[in-house]
Amino acid sequence: MDTPHISLNVSLSFKQIVDIVKQLSPSEKQQLSEVLQSGQGFDDVVIPEEHKQIVRERIKKYENNSECYLSLNELEVRMATRK
Repeated sequence: MDTPHISLNVSLSFKQIVDIVKQLSPSEKQQLSEVLQSGQGFDDVVIPEEHKQIVRERIKKYENNSECYLSLNELEVRMATRK
């Protein structure tokens, strides 16, 4: 499954970039830190085959039982009504 590439030229201040990075998950922040420290580009990041297999299995599980899962919108509605 190929991911489409999008080219964007967006002018951001340093503060705006920091605000965006703060929204990343801890694992995404760690990955970004590793990419910045190593000087490698995102396309150079190697994803272990074991990790790819886990994702493939989860996708297959979802495809076989999609009715058992909630969309993000459904989940947000349920969480909002629990308050």
